[in-house]
Amino acid sequence: MRNIFLAGLCFLSISWAFAGINREWRDFSSPNIMSPNFEKNFEKLPLYGSPGSTQKLWANDYWPRRRGSINYRWNSTRPIGFDLNSPAKQQVLTMSQTEIAALAPSEKLDLLNGNYDYPLVKEVDGRSSPRAPIWHGICNGWSPAAINHNEPLPKTLVNPDGISVPFGSSDIKALISYYYAFKHDVETTHQMGKRCNFNFGPNCDEDLNAGAFHIVLTNKVGLEQTSFVADVERRRQVWNHAVNEYTTTVVRAHLPAGSDSAPGTVKRVQVKTDMSFVLKIEKNSWEPVLGKAEHVNELRHYEYTLDLDASGNIIGGEWISDARPDFLWTMKKATNFTGTFARLPELLND
Repeated sequence: MRNIFLAGLCFLSISWAFAGINREWRDFSSPNIMSPNFEKNFEKLPLYGSPGSTQKLWANDYWPRRRGSINYRWNSTRPIGFDLNSPAKQQVLTMSQTEIAALAPSEKLDLLNGNYDYPLVKEVDGRSSPRAPIWHGICNGWSPAAINHNEPLPKTLVNPDGISVPFGSSDIKALISYYYAFKHDVETTHQMGKRCNFNFGPNCDEDLNAGAFHIVLTNKVGLEQTSFVADVERRRQVWNHAVNEYTTTVVRAHLPAGSDSAPGTVKRVQVKTDMSFVLKIEKNSWEPVLGKAEHVNELRHYEYTLDLDASGNIIGGEWISDARPDFLWTMKKATNFTGTFARLPELLND
């Protein structure tokens, strides 16, 4: 079943009734949503972690709806994303490789398929609007794509009519991000925590338990050396980013259980955690950006306490810092590409 919550925006969201969760985590904030096999013993969880792959977690545009999404001709001397005059077959036959390279990612995939009526361009146009909020895009597709696939390299493929279609790295990133946002069939996205639907107020304060967050962060990034997606803005706007590194420092290691501690708590540990995530790219590029100045990570500083039971297992937690993620999620790797996107694997660098 396709996850309907992803469609059309730069966020994944599920609406819930809010309730305070500073003690033990509730079902909606349980780390078991991600995996029932996570290590929960605080002493066994690394204080530093980073993913093992050096080819994943690449920066990308979030292809905002107000700019035309992946209909945006980013490589043109006059970039546009609306009212495209896409070339007919006879016109394409007379175009240079430079001229074809200046087309939008959606136009190039339609050309690769020999679809000169441009069905993907029309589909994307229906999902775009120059009046859309600035934060509406497909970062909900970019983030899981960057976790699951190596950064694309420029490639040129030939369509059924013998026309060579050149794709830059950003073109391919746009297409795989769009696929994850709208086409990838998944049973669940494994979301833990709730989306805050407001810009202020207590309803946005206690939707993701701090102890559950620490378990996911240290297991996924620290022990498994992989990643997950975090909505890094705790208010109404949703910005999904792939997490790529963290460092935790113990501030106080032996605090007594408090009145708000989870039942069974014998002590609390106060920690500070610096978590970095991949930031959107400021300018699209033909070449990859990993290891270059164009690739930027952003750092968030979190502080919280962890509730530990008699065995040293994390059973709850409480946020101290105002900064905190809104919700966390993962999505399995896409392996079955069909229809318009059937040739997309030929463009990937996996």
